[in-house]
Order: sequence, then structure tokens, then C-alpha cells
Amino acid sequence: MKKNFILNTKYPFDPSLKHHIIIALGLALWIFIFLYFTEPLDVNEFRDIEKLIYLPLYGLLGAFCYVLFLPLQSYLFHKNDKNWFVKTELLFFLIFTCVSIVVARLFYLYVIVLGEPNPYTLWYHLKSVIFPALLTILPIVIFGRFAFGKYKNKKIDEQKIEIKGEGNYEGLRVL
Repeated sequence: MKKNFILNTKYPFDPSLKHHIIIALGLALWIFIFLYFTEPLDVNEFRDIEKLIYLPLYGLLGAFCYVLFLPLQSYLFHKNDKNWFVKTELLFFLIFTCVSIVVARLFYLYVIVLGEPNPYTLWYHLKSVIFPALLTILPIVIFGRFAFGKYKNKKIDEQKIEIKGEGNYEGLRVL
């Protein structure tokens, strides 16, 4: 019973497409910076010009995966009567993460190491590259989404007008 209560708790959410585009651009930049400076995926074998070609593509791919799910996000938001819950946020991140892993793996196989005789195995790629990358990238996305949601809720609260009455239950709150 308690588990359902937590999943059905309202979660701060901003449906603004503009704000989600900002999150996607921030995600692209963060992925590029992360890959450029930590050099996973044998990035250190790339020449500088190759790094500046391939690594921004990984960032743009991450942003594309995020933007790809904005229609699903909008559908879930409207389906829930313009409410966003912890369970919908978790569902969004589960789908986003799974698809992003598949897309990153395909990009690695068909762009980065195309024609190479020994690319990483799927398991090694997941445990040594993708999961650690997700642990550094997802918190930025989670924080961005949460911050925009809180900001949106704060703006709505500031627009509310409250007229207090003399008694305990006398009062009017208008949005």
C-alpha cells in the first residue's frame, strides 16, 4: 500500500517544450564534455579532429533520444489530467534510458568501430562504458527536469490569491 502511495505522489513537472529543449541541449553539451575529458570508449585513440567529429555526435544523439520522447511525455501528461506523478517520471526515464542504450550501442557499432575486427562485447560495453556514463549523465537530466518543475510550481503558487477570513475555515483561494 505504501509503495503505491509513493508512486502516485505528484512530481514537479514543467510541460513547456522550450524548457525541455534547453534540457536536451544541456544534455548534449554534458555528454560531449564528459566523453571529451574522461575518454571512455577508447576515445584516446582518436586524433583531436576525430574527437571533435564523433563526440559531439554522441551528445546530439543523447539530445535526440531525449527530444524523441517529448510527445510520449506530453501524451502521459494529458492522459493523467495534466498531472505528473513519480510513476510517470520513472516510466519516462526507464523508456528513455533503454532506448538511449540501444541507440548508443548501434552508434558505437555502425559509426565508431565500423569495420574494426574486435569491438567491445555488449556486456563489456554496458558495464564498463554505458552504465558509468549513465550514472554521470542521468543526474543532470533528473536535476534539470526537477528544477524546471519546481520553478513552474512556484510560479503557479505566486499567481494564487488568498483572501483570509476571520474564522479558521473562512477564506478564499483563487488561482
